[in-house]
Amino acid sequence: MKKDAPASRGRRKGQAVAEVSKQVEEPNPFWDFSLAVYARDGTAPACLALQDTKGVDVNLLLFCCWAGVRGHALNASELETLSEAVKPWRGEILEPLRAVRRLLGKGGAHEGAGAGLLDKLKSAELEAEAVQQRMLFKCLPLEAGEGSEKIAADNLKTYVKMLGVDCDSAVTADLAAVLRGAVPSLAPLEAVWTLV
Repeated sequence: MKKDAPASRGRRKGQAVAEVSKQVEEPNPFWDFSLAVYARDGTAPACLALQDTKGVDVNLLLFCCWAGVRGHALNASELETLSEAVKPWRGEILEPLRAVRRLLGKGGAHEGAGAGLLDKLKSAELEAEAVQQRMLFKCLPLEAGEGSEKIAADNLKTYVKMLGVDCDSAVTADLAAVLRGAVPSLAPLEAVWTLV
């Protein structure tokens, strides 16, 4: 996911999301869920912190939450399968798009690139995120079941453990913010306690 100033990111992201959503070929409830979660206060900065400091794939992070609220406890094997399924797309398409967009967004020697090009890159990156989410959605179809914040929290912990990420206080706080985005009825301390 992209990293911009929080207030302006929401407006620009909202416009870009509308465009990408029109382009999505088939319904994807996981994408709809992710858009709602990512738009909630505190979720985007937490996702970006985990992405930028721990190498977490935000789409997989959101899939962990989606699976949990649908009542599916993900095991390490399923998470590994999901990760491997999107690895080429993430490494060859999504991450290079993100890198170029961030480079142009910094300005400097590339300042003459123009806002139009930067907007097109942002849109392309968002569309690439949607494609990755369709891949995840198709890779592991999930029936709706009785979900819970505990299942979602366990899925998040299983994923970061698979990555070898130490759940220190900063990581736990970011995971709690993501969990709260997925389960907005959770109070901040409830989210933390659900993760420990």
